Amino acid sequence: MTKKQKTAAAWVVVIIAFFGGFALANVQNKTPPCLDVIMLYFNIGETDAGWLTSVFTIMGMVTAIPASMLMRKLGPKKIGAISLACAAIGGIIGAFATDLTVLMATRVLEGVGVGMIAVVGPAVISMWFPAEKRGLPMGLWGSWMMCSQTLLFFIAGGLTTAFGWQGVWWFCVAFCVVVLILYMWKVDAPPAGTPNYAEGEDEEEFRFGDGFKSSSTWILTLAGTIFTFCCFGFATYISLYWAQTFFNGDMNQSNWWVSIMYAIEIPVVILIGWFLNHIKLNHRRFVGTVGFALYTFILFICFRLNEPGLLIPFILVYPFLEGSIPTVYWTLCPSTAKKPEYSGTAIGILNVGLNIGTLLGPPVTGYFIEYYGWATATVPLAVASVIGAVLFIFVKTYDHDSSKADARVGQGNG
Repeated sequence: MTKKQKTAAAWVVVIIAFFGGFALANVQNKTPPCLDVIMLYFNIGETDAGWLTSVFTIMGMVTAIPASMLMRKLGPKKIGAISLACAAIGGIIGAFATDLTVLMATRVLEGVGVGMIAVVGPAVISMWFPAEKRGLPMGLWGSWMMCSQTLLFFIAGGLTTAFGWQGVWWFCVAFCVVVLILYMWKVDAPPAGTPNYAEGEDEEEFRFGDGFKSSSTWILTLAGTIFTFCCFGFATYISLYWAQTFFNGDMNQSNWWVSIMYAIEIPVVILIGWFLNHIKLNHRRFVGTVGFALYTFILFICFRLNEPGLLIPFILVYPFLEGSIPTVYWTLCPSTAKKPEYSGTAIGILNVGLNIGTLLGPPVTGYFIEYYGWATATVPLAVASVIGAVLFIFVKTYDHDSSKADARVGQGNG
């Protein structure tokens, strides 16, 4: 296989892996666009609605690290197929739920899929692309959530009007099935001889516990936890807030504007990924620091905004402030492992943190909204964002380029 063919094959795999993340992100994000209908259907308040949004992350936390271990044994094709199948089955059962407890249980099953796919995508990219070339594909991967939020906030109103909240559930099931077929067709580890080919390593050299010894991985994970706490606390309720504040309770109109906001964020994260390819690996963390610092300000005003003339500027600015953070942590994560064979473990640890933040963000934000009002709910989001900015400063990366490492060893021996 020529270099050009390998590059083309790498991008095909990465694009399909991205659609796997896109499908599972749809499963994750399907409740906020029809939150008002679900709250009426099950007669629940904002706090319970927040748990319905985030409860699936329980299994995401449980499966993230085992998924990184299974990746070594089963490969990305099988793990991706299992994750998509779990999400589809959970969605089918959930579409028939008439009891909140049953629906919550199906969300947990769907979380198995989300926890696994979030490991598969970055792992596939780290297999096919060297560290200095990962910025752009990780930027594409980092847009999976924004693509999902754009799509669902755009179509959920029509589906809910025509078929109830269950229409959104069935759409997500169909999406997962289509992507499952694509996964089985094309996604796999790179062939032997590819520079980042990681299979066939001496198992005696791989000690799973050593993957937990990088303090940098844990610092990055804590920053990622804070980000998902903030962004899902925001995303779960922003459409409801705009509907009540600007659109006389019309969620369809509010969803449309939220969809535009996340549509803008898609090219933003890809552009940031391209930018990261052109700066040194150990300087990329500062993009996260600046992004978090600026993100703090917009989080503080997000549920205080009540002037209609400021809505469009908010929609235009928000994607640039939020979009930089996930692109940076996905790009840095494999390189926070001290050795390349532990990159999968680092990704698993990061995903545990991301799921914890996703679990806590919506119900905590919903609690403050329900009992203290919209404006007060911005305070924990802003405070957390400040901490995230500080943490990024201390993220350290390791050079996994074997040729450079060998050269350094040779110099040392000389």
